[in-house]
Formats: sequence, C-alpha cells, structure tokens
Amino acid sequence: MAADIDIRVSPSLDAELFKGLDGYTDENAHFVADAVSAFNDAYVTIARIHDATEAGKRNQAWTEENRILIVGKEAMKHRDRLLRKMDFAARTLATNIAHTEEQLSKPLEARALGTLNAEIRACVKAMDGKERAKLLQEAMAGDDDTTLSSILAAPPFLSGMTSVDRDHYLHLYHSKKSPHLVERLTLLRGAAAKVDRDGRRVFVEIEKAVGAPANQVRGIEAANEAALKALRIEPA
Repeated sequence: MAADIDIRVSPSLDAELFKGLDGYTDENAHFVADAVSAFNDAYVTIARIHDATEAGKRNQAWTEENRILIVGKEAMKHRDRLLRKMDFAARTLATNIAHTEEQLSKPLEARALGTLNAEIRACVKAMDGKERAKLLQEAMAGDDDTTLSSILAAPPFLSGMTSVDRDHYLHLYHSKKSPHLVERLTLLRGAAAKVDRDGRRVFVEIEKAVGAPANQVRGIEAANEAALKALRIEPA
C-alpha cells in the first residue's frame, strides 16, 4: 500500500499494487513505470481535491454552488490531465506487449547442416499429427536445437505443419529459452488489465472528491456565465 494511505481515495488507485502483479521484479519494473506514475499521480491529485473541497466547505464566503463551481472546474482540468496519462500508459503497455509477443514468435535461423535439415523435415512431414507433436515435444524437452531449428526455421509446409502449428512451437521454444520474456509479458498483460479496469475510476473518484457530478459543475458554470454576461451592460 502507499506510504501515505488516504481512506478517502479508492485503494484500487494505489500505485503500490503494481508491485503485487505476477511477473513484477525490480529488473522489469521500468516496463510498467508509466502506469505506476499515472496511478500515483491520480491517487495524490484526488486526495488534494478532497482537501480543496473540505477547505471550501469551511469558507463562509462561499455558497455550496460557489464551492462546487470553483473546486469542480479545477478538478475537471486535473481529470483530463490524468486521463491523458492513463491513455498514454495504456498505449505504452500495448506497444510493449506487441513487441514482447513478437520476440516470442520470431523465426529461428537454420543451422548449416548440409542435407540434414531437409532430411529431418522430410521425415517429420511423413509422420501423422500425433507422431509429429510427440517428436517436437521430445525435442523441446531434450533441448534438441538441431531438430527444432531444422523444422521451425523453414516454411511450415515443408514439415507437414500449418503456420498456426509452427507459431505455437516457436512460442514454446522461445518461452523455454527466454523465460524472462514470459515473465515480462505476464507483467505487461496484468498491468494493461489493471489500467483498463481501474484507470476509469478517475471519473468516479474525482466526482466523489468534488461532491458533485461533472454535469452539475457544467450546469452551475453555464448559469454563472449567463449571469456575468447579463452584467455586461453597454451604454445606450
């Protein structure tokens, strides 16, 4: 939890919760830094809006409508700023997810093994689906890179596979060889889900902090502008 817990703000906006996501480590924390920053900013900002609302209620020179107008207009500026940060964090996470998935699916490079590559592929192509799957699973378990590179570095039809089959085994191969990428992808997906789920609470939490919904703030502002306009009396 945050060092300075504020019970007025939803705990779902506590940036410390990112540290509890699967895959979070000190080494990959920077991949979710933008999301952490956005949530930390939201938590602190909303607490300060609560402070402004409480100060406004103590100000005897303000009516309730004055307080809603003044605090609400300022809060809406911060709401828009926070939502831009949340959107940026979401886009950054999506970009990193796509990049990491691409790394886990990148083609292998065939080894220079003379005719052996072709012979392995011909043998695998002659197998039925179950035999082929068993061979690939055993090759994965045994770190048989010669067999795996011969099959997975070539067009899939040469080994009797579909592109879907080949991509599946490529993902398994890279996941085993680069577990840090799997850990990173797990963290990124968890963070993206959290931003999508909890980031939208900015709307609700700011309205709660102001003590009035945004449409009420806009209505009071419109009435205030109309009254000010009526005061601008031009000489006849």
